[in-house]
Amino acid sequence: MSPLSIFWPVLAGHAFQQTALIGMVPVLALALGLHESEIGLAVAMGLVTAGVALPFVSLLGGRVVMLGGLGGLLLANLALLYMVGTDMHGWSTTFTFTLLVLIRSVQGVSAAGLMIAAQTQGAAQKDGRTGLGIVQSMGSVGRIFSAALIGPLLLISPLVPLLPAAIGVAISLVMSRGTVAPRLRTSIRLPKLTAFRVTVLTQSAVGAAQIGLAPLILDQLDANPVRAASYAGLCLAAANLGLFLSLRLLVRHVGQRGARFAGLLLVLAAAFVPLADRLTVFLLLSFVIGGSTGLLFTLNLSEIMTRKDYAQLQVTGWNGAIQIAALAGGVASGSALMALSPAAPFAIVALSGAALAFAPPSTQRT
Repeated sequence: MSPLSIFWPVLAGHAFQQTALIGMVPVLALALGLHESEIGLAVAMGLVTAGVALPFVSLLGGRVVMLGGLGGLLLANLALLYMVGTDMHGWSTTFTFTLLVLIRSVQGVSAAGLMIAAQTQGAAQKDGRTGLGIVQSMGSVGRIFSAALIGPLLLISPLVPLLPAAIGVAISLVMSRGTVAPRLRTSIRLPKLTAFRVTVLTQSAVGAAQIGLAPLILDQLDANPVRAASYAGLCLAAANLGLFLSLRLLVRHVGQRGARFAGLLLVLAAAFVPLADRLTVFLLLSFVIGGSTGLLFTLNLSEIMTRKDYAQLQVTGWNGAIQIAALAGGVASGSALMALSPAAPFAIVALSGAALAFAPPSTQRT
């Protein structure tokens, strides 16, 4: 059994739940007796906590991170299932909200630690770039299925979309028995910030594209809000399919010219999005954006994780923290630009692609 196979169930299941939670905000608000804004804030807290904790998680050591991450994630998932499956309307809304934030925070830190361990294990493979590509593609599988199945699963029960995360972590916990945990880097000293420019550019583009997609579909396809949200979900699945295929089929073969071409594809996709007049075009452009950003992000992560001058630094932790911050920045700036035009957020995608085409990540193997 490959050391990386342990991470497949837990990371795919967690990504499934992360995607489902975004679509379940109104459902969770009704089930827990909270306002939709409170649900959204609690969901976001998982990302915020993970971003803050990421550079420091590895100080605990590989074994603690592995077992603690799996155990913490399992308990948090079970607690979330209990909350949603129990009538919480008799409880204080302050208590319910606080408990939900606590659950999301445990999920965020636990999943962040497991991602660091998985990336470290992936970089240690014979072909580190291929190993990292596998790790980065794990979450995309969960997101693809979640985006496609969230609607039908909710018709069964609000609990069903939450089950894959609990099942996935339980499977990974069983698979981890007797395995050797990866040796994590323990220095939290920040590497040069220029090492993360690709992270900032790709994740800003992803955040802006995600926040701008549904409003643009609503405007250009003359769809109602429900249908626009459904179409946006399909586009999200297409973007993750593009990411998955690029990381499994292309990342090991891409050189400097290919990296530049991926940046150029981002520019072209962003330029054509405002002209899209049918769902199939939106799906194709989402596929290109997802594949290009995923490829460039992974190429950069492979380079900085194998550089000798960063050998003792917690590059994965800092990269993850900056990734979350850049994603949030892309969402915020895309939301601000939306006041000008539904297509305006994609200007961020185009500018990011142009910068990456001009100065792509290094593809030299070290």
